[in-house]
Amino acid sequence: MTRFRLDFRGPAFRSVLRYTFQQWRSQPVRIALMLIGMLLATLADVLTPLYSGRLVDALATELLDKGNAWDAAIFALIVLLVLGAVALIMRQLTFYIITDFTLTIMSDMATRAFGRLQRFSTDWHANAFAGSTVRKVTRGMWALDLLNDTLLLALFPSIVMLIGSTILLAWFWPMMGVIVAIGSVLYIACTVVISLGLVAPAATLANSWDTRMGGALADAISCNGVVKAFGAEAREDARLGQVVTKWRSRTRRTWLLGTLNGLIQGFNLLIMRGLVILFALYLWRQGLASAGDITFVLTAFFVLQGYLRDVGMHIRNLQRSVNDMEELVYIENEPYGIADKQDAPAILIGDGRIEFNNVTFHYSGHDTPLYDNFSVVIEAGERVGLVGH
Repeated sequence: MTRFRLDFRGPAFRSVLRYTFQQWRSQPVRIALMLIGMLLATLADVLTPLYSGRLVDALATELLDKGNAWDAAIFALIVLLVLGAVALIMRQLTFYIITDFTLTIMSDMATRAFGRLQRFSTDWHANAFAGSTVRKVTRGMWALDLLNDTLLLALFPSIVMLIGSTILLAWFWPMMGVIVAIGSVLYIACTVVISLGLVAPAATLANSWDTRMGGALADAISCNGVVKAFGAEAREDARLGQVVTKWRSRTRRTWLLGTLNGLIQGFNLLIMRGLVILFALYLWRQGLASAGDITFVLTAFFVLQGYLRDVGMHIRNLQRSVNDMEELVYIENEPYGIADKQDAPAILIGDGRIEFNNVTFHYSGHDTPLYDNFSVVIEAGERVGLVGH
């Protein structure tokens, strides 16, 4: 079997993202509409904690100025409802758009991959498991669905939320904005380093064994007649058992590293939560923040924390989708082996014949030739099957 080594140092991410962005360029209007929709929805989430604080302030001043407090509370409630409606509608419209967007790309991917595979040389197909090849294509197609959702519906809103919340908090208390910004950047950096440095290489290796297992299953079942002819069922069971054992160990390591990554992210968020709440209590004690301000800070942080917690999951999904797509992208970049000449016309076969004259042929890696000094003449219209020994 022909084998190739995937580089774990980063080119896989560059090649997969480059391939993805090339697909995106075919639908610029949909991309723009989705980005605008998610931007508006996320900005609505950014402003929600501010008016939650205004509502609490209105309730706190109710004894001093009942009429104005009631008006302020109703106004804050109306704004909160409007912001919630904007976020809901914008997200729903974006989900409708991304459905057609992703399905169009997945269809193109399947068509392009099939077209390239059909045109690879006979030697390439002889040295590639059909089951493994099908698994690479289908897994890569579904990985693009996760990749689109991660980049457009997850990471982009998270970045907007991080920047918007930091600016909003810094507008009222600059030091609070600094604490949130530094903590968020460190959290994301830690998540990226662990995901790309530890989890991604392990996932790539696990995927390679997943491909081998799919190929071993598909080819053993498709050649079951030959297996039965030689009474080799026990041998095939043992061969598959070795592949499954190796797949299980590689996949277990990947899952455990992902779990460890989640634990580290949780501790980082816990430390950041403590610092933000402690500083908010300090502002309240110094008379620099009201009860509504504290509500605003806590609500803003908890919303941001939800986004940050999801960032860890989104980065893991990004890593996983890239690992699942890299073998399909490898096929896209694989040379044909024997390619048609540029502007080559379609073949037109009239009267003629095919002649083999002292042909010797063997597959790479095999010393025994399939044909040795083989000669035959196939006349026009004849159908001849050539079987090696």
